[in-house]
Amino acid sequence: MTPHSAISPTEAADRLAIRELVDAYAHCADRRDAKGQMALFTPDTRFVVYMNAKDPTPRKSCSPATRSPPSSQT
Repeated sequence: MTPHSAISPTEAADRLAIRELVDAYAHCADRRDAKGQMALFTPDTRFVVYMNAKDPTPRKSCSPATRSPPSSQT
């Protein structure tokens, strides 16, 4: 077993906050809750959706300020 180094309470809190953010993102992704995912980011975030790995052009783009999540349906 590998010995663990001690971490500060602040670092423990930071690690927990990051873990909770990742969990919240995954929870929304599993449920296809784009609005929920967008709510996890700052208002100046730009969401870009790529549907084809070989095409460098995004299919959709938006920001949380638009309150309209990118849709992969069109």
